[in-house]
Amino acid sequence: MATIYPFKGYRYDPTKVGQIRDVVTQPYDKIPDALKEEYLQRHPKNFVRVIKNRDYDEAAGFLAGWIDEGVLARDAEPALYVYEQVFSFEETQLSRLGFIGLVSLADKDLVVRGHERVLDRPLEDRLNLIRHTHANEGLVFTLYSDTELKADGILRDYSESRDPVYEFEDDFGVLNRLWKLDAGDKMEEIREILTGKALYIADGHHRFRTSEVFHEECLEEGLQCATPESFDKRLVALFNMESEGVRILATHRAVRNLTDFDSESLIQGLEEWFEVIPCRNESQMLQELPASAHQVGLVISESPLEAYLLKLKPGAATDPVFMPGVEDPSRGLDVSLLHDGILKPYLGLGQEEVASQKYIDYFRETSAMLSALREGRYQLGFFLNPTSLQQVREVSEAGKRMPQKSTDFYPKLLTGLVFMKMDIEG
Repeated sequence: MATIYPFKGYRYDPTKVGQIRDVVTQPYDKIPDALKEEYLQRHPKNFVRVIKNRDYDEAAGFLAGWIDEGVLARDAEPALYVYEQVFSFEETQLSRLGFIGLVSLADKDLVVRGHERVLDRPLEDRLNLIRHTHANEGLVFTLYSDTELKADGILRDYSESRDPVYEFEDDFGVLNRLWKLDAGDKMEEIREILTGKALYIADGHHRFRTSEVFHEECLEEGLQCATPESFDKRLVALFNMESEGVRILATHRAVRNLTDFDSESLIQGLEEWFEVIPCRNESQMLQELPASAHQVGLVISESPLEAYLLKLKPGAATDPVFMPGVEDPSRGLDVSLLHDGILKPYLGLGQEEVASQKYIDYFRETSAMLSALREGRYQLGFFLNPTSLQQVREVSEAGKRMPQKSTDFYPKLLTGLVFMKMDIEG
């Protein structure tokens, strides 16, 4: 189970770079080209030059150079780093308070459960980066269960008693705060609370798997860990799934590039397993979508848009003919209902087609996807309710995998606040 280790983190020196918000970024997989260019214009030493750089030698060079210049400075003493994000969600202000530390990849008792499939292309990209930089630049966002909120209380008392080392609002209006927790007694209390608990990956499946593979490679090469910060550890951020500040957004799917697509044939096919309920408009569909489980919204790009609710018929969820090969608890997910019950059988979009990025784009904002459908950029769009935390836990514990983009934990953890550089000998 989880044992947490403090570490000597590398952080930006504000006296060298100015505003910290100008040098940190969203996670690498949430940085489209336009945002990357904005980051590059914002500051010459923005962390995007490292994490979103396919010239891995150059990325490593930037990181090493900034360390040599003192732009990135290593803390003198090991610490855990308290991380808080204050944000608005459905017109309510929430706080998500957790901390950043290391877990040992060599610990045979470590239990880290994931819920998403790891894809070859992003895995190879992250693996090439870690091979060149010898660093954990991005956080793996993990969850643990502490119903008594013991760790939360320690973190809250600590953070409220001193000023943060960083405090700023990011591009999405989220207030980010970071504290360095180097009090030995407090660190030990938190470690004891977490000992024996499983960790569940919220975001960062590829980053965690990358570290596992790199650890195996280093052992095969006979390399040695020179300090506690090395290839046998992984940088993680830990948050209590029982606290109010952990939220998941829905991720909607817009479909394009279908050949010989016929909306009438699709509707007729869906009626085998679904109640296809016409809506007056897309607003009615979105309003009624959360009213029932096992329900997906459909909008077809006609003029005007055609909107439907697709409600699974009674008995279909347990019928082995429907979604063959999908087992509990995955059968209870709306995202599985979409991918295995609609996209694959009726549109021919299986796992490989979805992963190709040729047919599906993902949207967080319903308004943005509706605008794209009205403009005719997509043939149809599917709207989903968010996956619940309980479903994430059940699927993870069962060792199952959800389709890609099944969860969108909000807000995203920033990259570049603190990172771990490995000391490797041999």
